[in-house]
Amino acid sequence: MLKTRIKVSKVENLTDARYFAAMGADYLGFCCNTGTEYFCSPARIKEIASWVEGPVIVPEFEGWQEESEVRELLESGIGGAVHFGILADYTGRFGVPVFRDFIFENTIAGEAVAGTEFPVIRTDTPYSSLNDDSIKRIQSLALQHKVFLDLPFQADELSEILEKLPVYGLILRGGKEEKTGFKSFAEMDRIFMLLET
Repeated sequence: MLKTRIKVSKVENLTDARYFAAMGADYLGFCCNTGTEYFCSPARIKEIASWVEGPVIVPEFEGWQEESEVRELLESGIGGAVHFGILADYTGRFGVPVFRDFIFENTIAGEAVAGTEFPVIRTDTPYSSLNDDSIKRIQSLALQHKVFLDLPFQADELSEILEKLPVYGLILRGGKEEKTGFKSFAEMDRIFMLLET
C-alpha cells in the first residue's frame, strides 16, 4: 500500500503500464489528443489495458477536444475516469470521475477548483523553489478538495512533500522506452520505495 494515491500520465507503452500497475499506481493515463507526441489510439489503450490489472484507465485530453468525441470514447468502454487540461470548459457530466488541470500560479482560491472531483494543481516550479506562501496556498487547497499535485520534485524530497502538503495524490509521468520492452526505472524505484507504508 502507498502513502498517497498515484496517477501516472502519458503512459504509451506496455513496459510503463505493467511497471506502474505492479508498483501500485491507482490510475494510468493515456493521451488521447491526436497528433501529439504521446498520443495513444483507443485500440492501443485497449490492448495495453488488457495486460494490466488494478489501475483505473484514464483517457487524457490535454488539448481542446470536441465534447462529443470525449463522450464517444468513454461510452466505448475505455476509461473509468477522464483527465482534462486547462483549456477544458465542459459544463456537462461525463458519468466518471473527472481530473482537471489548474495552473497553480493562476489558482487564487478554493472555489476556482470547485466542481471537479480531482483538481490537479500544476506548476513548473520545482518543489525546492516553492516559497512559504506557495506552500500555504497548496495546503489550503488540499484541505478543501481532493487535490492531485503535479510539480517537479526529487525523490529525496518526497517524504517532506507528503508531510507538508496533505494532497490527495501525486501525478507521475510515463515516458519513452529506451528500446522496445526495455526501460530503466531507477529513479521511479526510489520514489515508490519512499511511497510504501
